[in-house]
Amino acid sequence: MVGMKFGRIKRQHGRILGLDEILDEIVENCPHVTRIVPGRIKVRRGKTPANFRVQYPTPGGLKCLYNSTGTVQEVFLICSDDTAARQWLIDQGIATSKETE
Repeated sequence: MVGMKFGRIKRQHGRILGLDEILDEIVENCPHVTRIVPGRIKVRRGKTPANFRVQYPTPGGLKCLYNSTGTVQEVFLICSDDTAARQWLIDQGIATSKETE
């Protein structure tokens, strides 16, 4: 079963340092997330502490952003229940949301 779950994170795009650990935890432990699709990486100025933030719901789940020093990456979580997945991420201390900032 563990080997199958590995395939639930799309590995097409590169990922910012530190993001893999977060995505692995989500895909292994969150019952509401069925698939994860990392998106584009953008370079930004400034030094922001690494954080994972839920941005907004999409038709298939949730759009999130992972910020690290000088970079930001879009992450799309494909969810069976986006409200429950969002709450799980916040309860686990993995993510913040716009409402909790």
